[in-house]
Amino acid sequence: MASSIFVAARAAAVVLAASSAFAQTAPDSDPALNPAAPAIRALLDASGSPQPLCATADGRATWAAVQAFYAGRGDQPAWTSGETLTPAGRQLRDALAGVADEGLDPRRYDPAILAGVPRVLTAATGAPAAFDTASVEIGLTAALARYASDLASGRLDARRVSVLWRLRPRSFDVLPVLQQAADRGPEAVLETIRPRHPQYAALRGALRRYAALAEAEAGVPVLPAGLRLRPGARSPQVRALRERLAFWGDLEHRAATGDVFDPVTVAALKRFQARHGLAATGMVGPEVVAALNVPLRDRLRQIALNLERWRWQEPTPAGRSVLVNLPAFELHAYDGGSEVLAMRVITGRPETQTPVFAEAMTSVVLSPYWNVPTNIALDETMPAVRRDRGYLRRQNLEVLVGDRVVDPTRVDFRGDVQDIAFRQRPGTRNSLGLVKFQLPNPFNVYLHDTPNDALFLRPRRSLSHGCVRLEKPEALARWVLGDVPGWSPARIAAAMRAGRETLVSLPAPIPVTIGYFTVWVDADGTVRFHPDVYRHDAAQAPLLDVPAAPAPAAGPGRTVAAAG
Repeated sequence: MASSIFVAARAAAVVLAASSAFAQTAPDSDPALNPAAPAIRALLDASGSPQPLCATADGRATWAAVQAFYAGRGDQPAWTSGETLTPAGRQLRDALAGVADEGLDPRRYDPAILAGVPRVLTAATGAPAAFDTASVEIGLTAALARYASDLASGRLDARRVSVLWRLRPRSFDVLPVLQQAADRGPEAVLETIRPRHPQYAALRGALRRYAALAEAEAGVPVLPAGLRLRPGARSPQVRALRERLAFWGDLEHRAATGDVFDPVTVAALKRFQARHGLAATGMVGPEVVAALNVPLRDRLRQIALNLERWRWQEPTPAGRSVLVNLPAFELHAYDGGSEVLAMRVITGRPETQTPVFAEAMTSVVLSPYWNVPTNIALDETMPAVRRDRGYLRRQNLEVLVGDRVVDPTRVDFRGDVQDIAFRQRPGTRNSLGLVKFQLPNPFNVYLHDTPNDALFLRPRRSLSHGCVRLEKPEALARWVLGDVPGWSPARIAAAMRAGRETLVSLPAPIPVTIGYFTVWVDADGTVRFHPDVYRHDAAQAPLLDVPAAPAPAAGPGRTVAAAG
């Protein structure tokens, strides 16, 4: 899809620039004296429900906004004056010519298609030139309405794809935007709608840079699927490897020559591997070859999909917020839009996925108990206890019947176990570690410490039952509790190791997003592509390829329970 976007963008720009006299400039005219109003009203009345715009509920709402826009201004034009574009109209023309920079398909915003104006009108309706002008006017308004709506809340509702994707669609009223754009100019209004997180602007830049590689791709050799190379190896395929690494920007051209897999090329390969979520071994194998051979169109499509995901997000909070990026296995904490803390995380396995949602962190639990979730208790803990009663002691587990802690020697674990639950006492071996961060949600997922720090050294860390394990939990606790009176770093450290549970409620909840971004741009401009661990890319990308796709079945994965 994305490579065709840029072809279509150039074509759309040519069409808009060459639209008869509308490529010219003209001064604004007095709306009260503008004779275009009757033609605009006649075309709006004759258009009915223009297709393809009104083929969907969102499209019908967009067309209703167009109708209301002109009704509110007495059918006077906003973008045209006679047979020329006004300054606001030229701004809108230029904005539509640049929609590909957002990863959107310009064909979706073609004014000539969206106007839906009948080509044949009765002889009594007036001069054809007036209706040509009105058609361009209405088409530009419909294109702006659709573009603004897509920028504000995205094209798709991703909850249709998977039950584990719960980001709520953002509500958006496009009519005020049309009115403001007519008064202030489209550029200023569109800028207020565009997502303001720094990642969005960075991804737009990455999309332009990768699109610029299109002409060079045809001359880059494809590596054979079975290629394997170790540092120091000699092979004629080393030259092809260098071409691939140079194409993707990880090796300077002519930085090395010959058939030997030399240190310069090894270092470039390690950079490529690190950027693509692979172990930076400096060795070539099937997984590395597959990543190197990915067609440019697929990378453009991936960036476009991630731009769409940012349009699904709530506006970036002015204060503190937390973002967990599942495919990157990373947490980012922000204050005032600037990143103040980052760390690696462990997320759910593909069969126990961490869901995508947004909620608020409301409290911190220091030295927590772990109440073993029912599914883990039945599938893992109970069988282990039946095999060996010593398992309870080694895992520091308490047995509960109802709300009471009971003596495990008095419990028949082979009988009716419906009322039996397990709870792990606080301590360094607790599955939640020394602290957990609570954000009430329907999945009972939270952020927490872990005693298994060695797992953070793995490049792919989808290893948990669904909750998010933190590499630097104490640093996050200090940041979260930094504004809570009485909670100094020393007191936090002591409470985390006290062996008794302490709940600290936050005076101001902190927004937390559990997101899914398979493309991320670092502060230095490095573009990282991450594995599609839960197959959300595979399910969602095809929906962006067509204007209106039917709702697919729910994606892979099952609802998770709170677990390490």
